[in-house]
Amino acid sequence: MVLSVLVGGLFLWLALRNLDVQEVWAYIRQMNYGWMAPYLFVALMSFWFRSERWKLLMEADKPGLRKANLFTGVMLGYAVNYAIPRAGELSRTIFLAKKENLSSSAVLGTVVLERIIDLLAMLLMLVLIIFFVVSDRATMDALFGPQLYLLLDELRSPLVFAVIIVTGLISLFLLWKAVRYILEKRRRDLDAGLESAGVKKIIYTFTDGITSVRKLRRWPLFAAYTAGIWICYGLLTYIPFYAFDMTAQYGLGLPEAFSVMVISTIGVVLPSPGGIGTYHWFVSQSLYVLFAVPAVTGVAFAFVTHLGMFAAVMLITPAAWFFTLLRKAPAAA
Repeated sequence: MVLSVLVGGLFLWLALRNLDVQEVWAYIRQMNYGWMAPYLFVALMSFWFRSERWKLLMEADKPGLRKANLFTGVMLGYAVNYAIPRAGELSRTIFLAKKENLSSSAVLGTVVLERIIDLLAMLLMLVLIIFFVVSDRATMDALFGPQLYLLLDELRSPLVFAVIIVTGLISLFLLWKAVRYILEKRRRDLDAGLESAGVKKIIYTFTDGITSVRKLRRWPLFAAYTAGIWICYGLLTYIPFYAFDMTAQYGLGLPEAFSVMVISTIGVVLPSPGGIGTYHWFVSQSLYVLFAVPAVTGVAFAFVTHLGMFAAVMLITPAAWFFTLLRKAPAAA
């Protein structure tokens, strides 16, 4: 927790250094706040896509899950992450497991699987951005520091590249063998009528959750929800361009919005409370380095978009929780 606060504070200082905070605040006050309504709607859609995708991962083992509980679990995860990084995954796991009488380890497995899928999607988009948008060394140095190019130079060595490929393949093979062994061991235990308990049960159910993708019945819908999530994230960057009149002043459009979104996602992944500081620095840097947007404008944009998502989470989470309580009341009677 202390480390995450320090990381967030460091990046917030980097984003604000050499800037007049009053000038940033004045720029924020001049924005067109009417664009925040569609912004909040798109944020709501991104939450809904994520809860519906989560449902697809679990419906083979647990059909009939209540959408309200899934949605509230997603929102609770977002809210907790603003206080304690990565704790949101545990909170939504515990919430849904309790509401639907599920194994916590099995639910956690699906959450981990979701994060792996999102990480792979983010890495793919980041590679595309680096190759097709950020093509020169000076831009890469400004965005990520000169150390990245030094690392890439090392990776160009045939020996280093071969070692990485072989190590990766061996790791994937060992992981596949471990998962396959656990699944077969569980099947043998079930055939023999043996009850799983303790750590063994936790391992079995967690493995079931993290491999739930193998039971996925509706792949096209799963892919559509995943695409919907990332499209919404892109729009959450694109819509505020209009609020700050950045489309007219700097010619920023959807491709630029997705470029900034992908790079800023790195800031969200880093261990800071709710992406505070890290998000602001990556957004302002990407706008300045890639598209020559002044630092004051970039920082103001980052503060508004970050605060907009925070407001969406804090408004929707209590409402969703209250709705689940209302739905539960008749059943209890």
